[in-house]
Amino acid sequence: METVDFSRFFLSLAFVIALIWGIAWILKKFGLDKRLRGATGQAGRLQVIDVLYLDPKRKLLLARADANEYLLMISGDAVTLVDKLGEKKTDA
Repeated sequence: METVDFSRFFLSLAFVIALIWGIAWILKKFGLDKRLRGATGQAGRLQVIDVLYLDPKRKLLLARADANEYLLMISGDAVTLVDKLGEKKTDA
């Protein structure tokens, strides 16, 4: 193979990767990624506030539903409610 063939190959590969990245960015920017995954929460009532990975099999998740916050332990197929943090104070 000649240098021209190698450069054409790498430029084509870079173009395809840039095209995939651009489409993913556009989907995420307009919120279409959530619709394609079937995620709900369009009204903003359900949010994941923070995630702390304890090890490869367990993580702590802080979630807000309406005005309540919940600390959940997720391990494998099990989800355990660690603490209900009560209502979050809002300024509005």
